Amino acid sequence: MNYLVVLDAQAGELEKILSGVKTMLVKEIDPGHADVTTPDAGDGLYFLRDRDDCAVRVKATVVRTLSLHDPVDPGLSHALKEHQSRLRLTEDQYLVWSARHHVHLVEFESARKTGVIYVAPGWIADRSEWTAFEDVNLIRASDRSIEK
Repeated sequence: MNYLVVLDAQAGELEKILSGVKTMLVKEIDPGHADVTTPDAGDGLYFLRDRDDCAVRVKATVVRTLSLHDPVDPGLSHALKEHQSRLRLTEDQYLVWSARHHVHLVEFESARKTGVIYVAPGWIADRSEWTAFEDVNLIRASDRSIEK
């Protein structure tokens, strides 16, 4: 499986990923959705710079996923601190994620630039979620749907 992942441009996430200092992301889990997908080792991550970008320029491969379900005690906050050297969260990001109850920590490797892949707008309708897809050709925008 592959995933489109919207990054936080203000936090410089794409640059951190490309430089190799950021090798882990946080993915929110909504336990109310029956179709929750969990990234597995070997899955592909295709990164969008921010919510307004429809062009993938960087991809990586999932190494492992840690599921954290901790609605009561400070375990999630502790786990974020424990993995900060790979997450490289800003203070604002840390505050947002530590308030969540269910998340995946997704570790990845081999982040590299790729040829620009313009994504069809329908594939990123909800830009806050990671969008699962099978084949990169399914998400490509046709020449007519690319906004210039």
